[in-house]
Amino acid sequence: MRMRTLSALAGVAGLALAFAAPAHAADVPDSSYRAEATTWADAANELGPAGSLWSPAFTAGLAQRGGVDVVADAITVANGTATGGQTFAGASYRQGQRRIDLVERWAQTGWAAEPSTDIRRVLVRRVSLPMGDPGMRYTVRAEVFANCYTQALSGDAPPPPASLRCSESDVRKHGGTLRMTMRPGSTMTEPGRTTIQIDTTGLTYAQLLRMARSLEQAQGAPTVAGSAQMLGMCAQMVDGRMTEQQAGAFAKSNGYILRVTTIDGVPQPATLDNRTERFNVSTVGGVVTRCNYG
Repeated sequence: MRMRTLSALAGVAGLALAFAAPAHAADVPDSSYRAEATTWADAANELGPAGSLWSPAFTAGLAQRGGVDVVADAITVANGTATGGQTFAGASYRQGQRRIDLVERWAQTGWAAEPSTDIRRVLVRRVSLPMGDPGMRYTVRAEVFANCYTQALSGDAPPPPASLRCSESDVRKHGGTLRMTMRPGSTMTEPGRTTIQIDTTGLTYAQLLRMARSLEQAQGAPTVAGSAQMLGMCAQMVDGRMTEQQAGAFAKSNGYILRVTTIDGVPQPATLDNRTERFNVSTVGGVVTRCNYG
C-alpha cells in the first residue's frame, strides 16, 4: 500500500479527461513527492527507474516495522539517469531494544530528508566489502562508525581528537553506523549508484557488515505512472520551455513516450487508454506549458 501526495493524485486525476484543459500560461507542476511503500521494490517504483534502491536480505532477525518512506523533490534526469534533485527512502527494523534504520538516496541527488547524526559518532575503520554473486564479485568501500565518544553528552566536551577511533565492540555497546555508495555488479543493472546509511542499536560489528553485504538491488517496474521521476520530468519540460520536439526527444531518451493533447488552448483528439509510460502535454506557441501522465 502506498500513500501519495496531493500533487501526485492531482496528476493522476487529470488522466480521466478525454481532453486536457486549455493552457494559456506556463503551469510548472509541483515536483515534491511523499509516499509510503510496502516493500523496497515498491519504493523503487515510487521514485522511478533513473536510479536504484537496495533491499537487505539479512536484518539480524529484526522485522520491518511500518513501510518504506519515500520523499523526493525536483528530480532531474538525462538519458535514463538522475542528474539532480533530492531523494530519500528509509525503513526501520526492530525487535525489543535492537533497531536498524536503513536510509538511501540516489547518489546523483541530495538528501530529501537528512539521515540521522550523533555527536558521539567516531570512525571505527574503513572496510572493503565483497558484493555480488560468485563469479560476479565486486568490491564496495564503506566506513563504519560507533557512538563511543560519550564525553560529548556533557555538552561542554571538545571535539574528538582526529586520531580517536572507536573499537568494533563499541558498535554493539554504543550503537553503530555504516555508510557506503552501492553500485550494480554490471552495466546490465545500471543505473544504480546509491548512497546508503545503516544505523544500528544492539547489533554487533559483524552483523552490521553482514547486513551491508546482503543488500540486493530492488527490482521495480520499468515505468510507473506518477512516480517522483515523472513529476520531475514534467517540471523539466515546463520550466525548461521545451518545444514539442524537444519534449518528445527528452521523453524517449528516458524510456517514455509523449503526446500533445492541447495546442494553443484547442483540445486535440486523444484516446482514453491509460499508458504508464506516457506524458500528456499542452503547448502554447509550440512550447510545453502543462504536463501530466498516463
